[in-house]
Amino acid sequence: MFYDTLYRHNQALSPAGLDHLPAALHALNAAVDDCQRAGKPVASDAATLLLIRHLADVALRDAPSAAALRLRCEADRLAVDAAPALLGIAGKSVGGNYHAKRTFHYQARRALTRLATAIGLDADDTRINTVMGADHEDGTTELRHADLALRVVPRGFLPGSEVSISRCRDRQEIGRPHRAPITELLDVAAFQHRLAGIPGDIGAARFAAAA
Repeated sequence: MFYDTLYRHNQALSPAGLDHLPAALHALNAAVDDCQRAGKPVASDAATLLLIRHLADVALRDAPSAAALRLRCEADRLAVDAAPALLGIAGKSVGGNYHAKRTFHYQARRALTRLATAIGLDADDTRINTVMGADHEDGTTELRHADLALRVVPRGFLPGSEVSISRCRDRQEIGRPHRAPITELLDVAAFQHRLAGIPGDIGAARFAAAA
């Protein structure tokens, strides 16, 4: 069922009250919703295009130069990279929160990839996969190597136990798993130290030399 309204047309032709960025952005988002309800393409809708231009005018009115904004954006990106969302999410359930769940496991895969390289695991012999599970489940990200298995979950049974480390023989886990906090996944030196203290093939004899 498609139906159109006057809302976006009125706003576009008389944008009074849309002099601030949040209001202009809200009007544009509402116009996009209107187009979808009317079955009209957003890219060619005159009212929506006028509201896009108005939003651009409002955004540029008091904004710094593009170069200054790029510098600020770069600084913000570095700040986000220095404090990954992985750390903020860890310890909490992400079941039912798709965005947090996707973000956690994406960053967990990246962290495991970097860690595998740092401790000298052959990329051809290493597999990193995520099982998201059902909507209400937290999901698991896992690294598998012939000698080592690492499993990462958003929330462990106990605080500071989001990472489990297991010795493997021919990719089959042997012995009990060892637990570690998520922070060690991002700290190669701390992880190397923990590996060195685990008896067996994944201790100092095999991987600590890669430090």
